[in-house]
Amino acid sequence: MVINEGIAETAAAPVSPETVVINEAVAKGFDLIFRLKADGSLWDQNGLYYDLAQMRVAYKRIFEDHPGDGRKAHATTVYLLRNDEGDKGILVDADGIYEDSRMADFAKEVDERYYLVRDRKLQSKNKLMIAAVGLLLIGSVLTFKLISRGR
Repeated sequence: MVINEGIAETAAAPVSPETVVINEAVAKGFDLIFRLKADGSLWDQNGLYYDLAQMRVAYKRIFEDHPGDGRKAHATTVYLLRNDEGDKGILVDADGIYEDSRMADFAKEVDERYYLVRDRKLQSKNKLMIAAVGLLLIGSVLTFKLISRGR
C-alpha cells in the first residue's frame, strides 16, 4: 500500500465494537491509556502511578468472541476508569481475566467497588422515590380535606 499525501482512503475492514467504545470514550475525555504492571499496580502511558483505591469504574463492557460456546470462549473487557482529580482513562483486558491473575485481582477489587457504589445509588434513588410518593399522598389528602371543608 502506498500512502499518498492529501488523499483520504477508507479501510474496507469492519470496525470492531471494542473500537467503537474506545473511540467514544476518547471523545468523552478518557484519554489516558492504563496498564497493570506485574505487581498489579496501575500506570498510565506517561509513567504516572495511580492508586487503585482512588479509581472508579465509570463504564465496563465485556465483549465475547463466541458467546455460548465455552470451548472457544474469549472475552475482552474494556474499563473506563476515573478518579476524583479528573484523571480519566481506558484499561483493556484483551486476554480475558482467566489468562492473567493481575487482571483477575483487579477485576474483583474494582467490580466489588463498582457494584457497591451502584447499589448505594439505587438505594438512595428508592428512598427519594418513597419520599416523593409520601409527599404526593400527603398533599392529596390535604387538598381533599380543604375541598370537602369548602362545601
